[in-house]
Amino acid sequence: MLTYIAPSLMNNSPKHWLYLHDGKPGHFNQLLGLSEALAAKNPAHTSSWLNVSRLTFANKMLATGAEVRSVPAADVIVAAGHSTHWLTLILGKKFGAHTVVVMRPSWPVAWFDSVIMPKHDAANRSLASNIHVTEGAMNILGSQSYQPNNKGLVLLGGDSKHFDWPKEQVTSQVCTIMKTHPGLEWTVADSRRTPQSQLLNIQAVYPNASLQSHSNCPKGWLVEQMRQADVIWISPDSVSMVYEALSTGAAVGLIELPPKTKNRINRSMLKLIAEGKVNSVTKDSQITLANAPLPRLNETEKAAVWLLSRV
Repeated sequence: MLTYIAPSLMNNSPKHWLYLHDGKPGHFNQLLGLSEALAAKNPAHTSSWLNVSRLTFANKMLATGAEVRSVPAADVIVAAGHSTHWLTLILGKKFGAHTVVVMRPSWPVAWFDSVIMPKHDAANRSLASNIHVTEGAMNILGSQSYQPNNKGLVLLGGDSKHFDWPKEQVTSQVCTIMKTHPGLEWTVADSRRTPQSQLLNIQAVYPNASLQSHSNCPKGWLVEQMRQADVIWISPDSVSMVYEALSTGAAVGLIELPPKTKNRINRSMLKLIAEGKVNSVTKDSQITLANAPLPRLNETEKAAVWLLSRV
């Protein structure tokens, strides 16, 4: 009887991995989590990183310029962000590298050797053998230690292409959440899209809450707070943050927002609520607890195992 042996097990020689990103924190964190999981499995691997947002359009389309030319030859190229995809294909051909795209690519899936795609991107698609589907976006939190410390955390986004942002409604919802768990030490953090008055409005109603503005947030603060939170509530416009929370071990809740249109992002968030996988609070500030909460996610680990079987 023939036994299948994965290519990665037949060839354990160290490989050089090139990570391309567009400078956006969500994309960078997905690559960082994946790179850490891969390095843990084979410390002999080496890596280099390139932020394509610093490149000109011509540099990205033609793989020119000093910064691109200085990139070491890679065995595997992993990219996140639409502006990285064409450069990935060009460098993949140049180096003879295995090309990997995180999230749904802007070019045909068949053009890349491997694609790691969240479930909401894969909906209604026939999945080719080079696609690995994850439960939401990858992150660095699934493999980190969880140390709850009697804390509650509220993470706010803002007006987006997917959801409207009714300020008074959000204030009422957040304060109801905190009043439901008065024994927790609550922190409310905003983002670049949060209206300027939102945090102050919340504090006026619930003065015991600590506030954290994105404008002066210390490096590493958010990850540390998420690792220590017993409960995390998030606005559904921040999809990557939702799945980061689901990777911590904390109880996770979603703040209801009026959708601007029906799309895959809205549907994926509403599905979590409808299936009882997360806590939720309605526009009228009615809280429903999850009856089938998702187990703690570690999608980065699963993706690393899958990818190493292919390169």
